Amino acid sequence: MVSCLVFVVRLKIHSFENRMQARRLQQVFAFAALLMLPWPALRPAAQSITFGDLLLLPAILLNIDYVGKIRGWQIPLLASLPLIVLSQVADPDGSIIGVAQAVYIFGVVLPFGWVAFVNFRPRTLITGFLFSLSVSAIVGGLQLGGFVGQVGNQSIWALSGGAIRSAGLSISCSGLCLSLSPVFALLLYVPDYRKRMVFLLVLVLGLLATLAKSTIFASVGLSYYLFKEPNRRGVLVVAAIVLAMCAGLFTVSPRIRNATNRVYDTVTYRVDKAGFSIYERTSTLRFSLRYLSRCAIIGMGTEGTTKELQQHFGNTVHVFHIGMLLIVGFPAAMLQWTGFGMLIVSSFRSGQKPAAVMLFCHMLALCTMTMLMTSFQYVPFMICASILNYQLRHNEQVATIRQQSARVAARRRALPATA
Repeated sequence: MVSCLVFVVRLKIHSFENRMQARRLQQVFAFAALLMLPWPALRPAAQSITFGDLLLLPAILLNIDYVGKIRGWQIPLLASLPLIVLSQVADPDGSIIGVAQAVYIFGVVLPFGWVAFVNFRPRTLITGFLFSLSVSAIVGGLQLGGFVGQVGNQSIWALSGGAIRSAGLSISCSGLCLSLSPVFALLLYVPDYRKRMVFLLVLVLGLLATLAKSTIFASVGLSYYLFKEPNRRGVLVVAAIVLAMCAGLFTVSPRIRNATNRVYDTVTYRVDKAGFSIYERTSTLRFSLRYLSRCAIIGMGTEGTTKELQQHFGNTVHVFHIGMLLIVGFPAAMLQWTGFGMLIVSSFRSGQKPAAVMLFCHMLALCTMTMLMTSFQYVPFMICASILNYQLRHNEQVATIRQQSARVAARRRALPATA
């Protein structure tokens, strides 16, 4: 079926008057997918397929020529795919939907999702990505203020004092926090200082609206950005202006005061319960370790892992990395981590340090997130891989030009001197 679809797509491409039309169509699908992937709350069904996924697949197929150009970091990811599928198939509680989701995430999104964005420059790609996250962050801020309710297929958690933990356009507050936490380093790709400040303020607003303790992981990328920001004095000026405006609104608006009091009461409540929250999570982790002996070759699958943990604790393990061990097994998890590490190291060595920092921060943020078969968790990998591929292609072009120049110079030196 996939082969037939690829054949049809390639046939359509060659039927256009020129290749430029095909490239424009691909860019439309890719940019629309870039905007929609960070909005998993907007999905047509309860399953994990979102509108972003429906746009991503055509964008990949329209760039099918790039799929055969395998990079080193893709090899361990592809090598782990048979073990992951085997874990899902062997899961007695699993279903064909779970197998299909695993094939899509680990066979398409992770190793080849970046193919959809190869025609974008890093600045354009990142600006679109930050814009999409900013829209979700604004929705999260409006939810915290009580202006917007639940959006799509998402869950908003109500807390004491009438406040809520905003989810923006993500599935839950944890999903919004995960999406926003690692991206501050990407602000260094935005050339305009004013745009960087707008993105910074909106992203911070959305992050605070989640009322999540895991926002602490955002400090790594934020610190890196502030250290590398060319106009650090301007950041302080903007921060002072914003604080003054917030103080003025708090003084003149009763609604703002009420919302602030609700948030304060909620934060106080969560701080008081922090000890129990930590105990609950560490207990779940310790219990999860008992199952590692079952995962020496293959894992227990998504449904099997969920069933085993929920019957004891009422929820599944919160740490993505332990969840990967339980779901796909130790060998597949090691291959996955190897691919992630190679992608981070390759990005760092190629000079794309902000992208490498972003992906490293994403791995930290995943420590407080359940492993899901949903593409929004893996968008940072696609962004980083696309930036790395752009840099490697640029390096190859530069090396080719230098070789050609060296050959021309050598030929000129070899010509006999003329009178």
